Amino acid sequence: MAIPGTGVCPKCARKIEADWRLCPACATPLDGATQTVFAPASSSSSSIEEGRFPAGTVLAARYRILGLLGRGGMGEVYRAYDLILEQSVALKFLPQANVPEAVLARFRSEVRIARQVSHPNVCRVYDIGFVEGMHFLSMEYLDGEDLSSLLRRIGRLPQDKALEFTRKICAGLAAAHERGVLHRDLKPSNIMIDGRGQVRITDFGLAALAAEIPIGDLRSGTPAYMSPEQKSGKEVTTRSDLYSLGLVVHEIFTGKHRADTQTSPSELVKDLDPAIERVILRCLEEEPKRRPQSALHVAMALPGGDPIAAALAAGETPSPEMVAASQEKEGFSRRTAIVCFMALLVCLAALRWFDHDGFLQHAPLEIPPEALADRAQEMLRRLGYTGKPQSTAYGFGSFDPSALLYAQRFEPAHRDAILASHQPAVIGFWYRQHRGEIRADSFPGDAITFDSPANDEPGMIRMYLDATGRLLALEARPADSGVVDTPPKAPDWNALLLAARLDPARFTPAAPQQVPPTMADARMAWTGTFAEGRTEQVRVEAAAWQGRPVYFRVAGDWQQQNPPPPLPVLVTAVRATIFVTILVGLALLARHNLRQGRSDRRGAARLAAAYFVGWMCVWILTADHVASSRELGLLIQALSFAAFLAGLFWALHLAIEPFVRRYWPDALIPVSRLLAGRVRDPLVASNLLAGIVLAEGSRALYVAVLAPVFGLKTLLATPGWALEALKSVSSLAGILILAVGSGAALFAQVFFLGLLVRIVARRGWIAGAFFVLLAVVSGLPDLFRVSFFLSMVVGGIWMLRRLGLLAFLTAGATAMVSFELRGGLSSAPGSWYATRSLLGPAVLVGAAAWALWVILSAQRRPADSRG
Repeated sequence: MAIPGTGVCPKCARKIEADWRLCPACATPLDGATQTVFAPASSSSSSIEEGRFPAGTVLAARYRILGLLGRGGMGEVYRAYDLILEQSVALKFLPQANVPEAVLARFRSEVRIARQVSHPNVCRVYDIGFVEGMHFLSMEYLDGEDLSSLLRRIGRLPQDKALEFTRKICAGLAAAHERGVLHRDLKPSNIMIDGRGQVRITDFGLAALAAEIPIGDLRSGTPAYMSPEQKSGKEVTTRSDLYSLGLVVHEIFTGKHRADTQTSPSELVKDLDPAIERVILRCLEEEPKRRPQSALHVAMALPGGDPIAAALAAGETPSPEMVAASQEKEGFSRRTAIVCFMALLVCLAALRWFDHDGFLQHAPLEIPPEALADRAQEMLRRLGYTGKPQSTAYGFGSFDPSALLYAQRFEPAHRDAILASHQPAVIGFWYRQHRGEIRADSFPGDAITFDSPANDEPGMIRMYLDATGRLLALEARPADSGVVDTPPKAPDWNALLLAARLDPARFTPAAPQQVPPTMADARMAWTGTFAEGRTEQVRVEAAAWQGRPVYFRVAGDWQQQNPPPPLPVLVTAVRATIFVTILVGLALLARHNLRQGRSDRRGAARLAAAYFVGWMCVWILTADHVASSRELGLLIQALSFAAFLAGLFWALHLAIEPFVRRYWPDALIPVSRLLAGRVRDPLVASNLLAGIVLAEGSRALYVAVLAPVFGLKTLLATPGWALEALKSVSSLAGILILAVGSGAALFAQVFFLGLLVRIVARRGWIAGAFFVLLAVVSGLPDLFRVSFFLSMVVGGIWMLRRLGLLAFLTAGATAMVSFELRGGLSSAPGSWYATRSLLGPAVLVGAAAWALWVILSAQRRPADSRG
């Protein structure tokens, strides 16, 4: 029913009657989507005729005045129609043409500040203009009433509607605070309820950036809604706005201003929820430090509220503190935690019983490294190198990966026979000695290997033996003695064949093909077979200098005849360019997030510190240290790489974490709590326990169920870090730390890729399909890896939704430990490295037991307190 009176068309400003449906001048509909302003017929004067500009006036060739909305301390406000954008707007004019510069500066500041805040619960400000000597700003037109008039009309709001309004006010105020903007004049008359029931904060006329408020302007605002510190002129902070918020909320729930009553809110409203009263009273604390930290913390403290969902619905990014404090995810119950721990023990037992796919189980290492080092030294003495070296180094390494590909062409029984004989040898024992100091130059690990440092100094010798002590390779740099025998002594070639335990009767001389990497005055080559019944064609190359062997190598037809060529320089340059571009992009994105105040600085700092300390521990445990001044150089080099690694993860966290918090904040809850220092949080412990069980359960599912039932064959893999772990107990501990950090970082990359797909595709199931496809492609052609990755993906998606990202990262770290240490070191119980193979499972059981204890302790505390 139309309100009696007269009005104007919103498009052409022609005067119309209340019962008209179309404007006779422009045919614009006068109801529905297009609103028409009417004034009561009994009014002595129409609001349209009041004010400086009568209805129908066109300003700046763009805005057609529809009527005066009101007057305030900062000027007149008109409703107008934007002829260019074809929408209603509100125009706010300064009260006079010749305004003081201070007032004009505040007017410009209002526009500049208000445009920084874009939120559904904040009235949008469009632009600033100048017409007929007067300044004005254009803003969003709200067709409703302010909260003050609503409360005068109906008294207090019902509790459910009051909660809804309070949460929306908190969301809008939090958006302003996130941009560093303080309102400073928050009161019911500056909060509008539009025609759709949406709450909007208006009138940023006193708003200012927190860092730009002059001392003389601290007391600006409405005294009835000022905080004590603002009235006294001490300071104005976000918590000053929270005091004003508390007064507004008090008025919403009770219908009375706090100054009008000295009683508590619950005495004014008998059925008021105690949690609401606590929130109001905390906001009204005299001491700012005792008030809530932010407006979102106020929303979080309200009963039945989900501040994360509210922030996301309002288009805002939840803060790290809000994510960590969220109660949306819960840890395991006592029963679930105990079942998970027992399941882990069952999985480990099944792996111990059924898992026979570790490489060292098929090609065992029967002789410890110390004994192999003695054999290498004795062998060199028999070959003529009788001088005592100043420094030595040794360890296990991958000698010929092509031998494993060759062995896996055969049936399991024949394959195992080839691998157990170590002919051809897949892995070997390397030994190096030097009459001087062997200086580690491998970056960043500072560990001596067969290839590092280069074997280029006189007196350097390096060699490879197989696991049984047979010579596989030798390279010696003759010492510069200054005496050359003429003619040179004849070398004893048979001594080399005997050192390799190759029967000279089974080999025939051949023309040498390999050019030795060192100077030589005699060369020799043989071809033959390993033993009776073996079909492999073996080729041996040797060289000597002054009667002593300087080169020896065992090769054969199992090796790839045409190895792939090295990558072109252009490809290498492109890869390096992409890497540098990504680093620069991350740095710029991190800088942008920092300047916008979106980043979790504390979490990034703690993550960087964890990787810095972790790498330094790895370096201390695995590097080849020297008792000389060079150790200082190695330390500086290690510190520099640790700092780079820490800076990289710091930048990654600053650049990417805000997007995770924006699009998938629930997944970050346990990670945020861990980075906040809440190590003994039950949700954190539940994530750790679940991740360990997922990784070990996925592996046990294959070896104990899928492989026996379907007869699946697992492709063996050459041990990687496990060979480094065989070097010493300290190396084993260092590799364990490295595996944990690398596994978590690898799964974090997978998660970020999936999140990117989810953001681009805007569909969660597409991201899930991407995870499945990635698992299949990464595992092929090994069916074990396919099934393992698939079970990890399915379980990981469930964990991301049920528990959080920390469980997924823990599963990645556990999988890396399982593959590299437990799987790589699997052996018979009597082997010399059997106890080292137990370290990985022991660490996993210890971590799971600690998580179980945290969960049980956390759930026992409330019962104890009740008793």
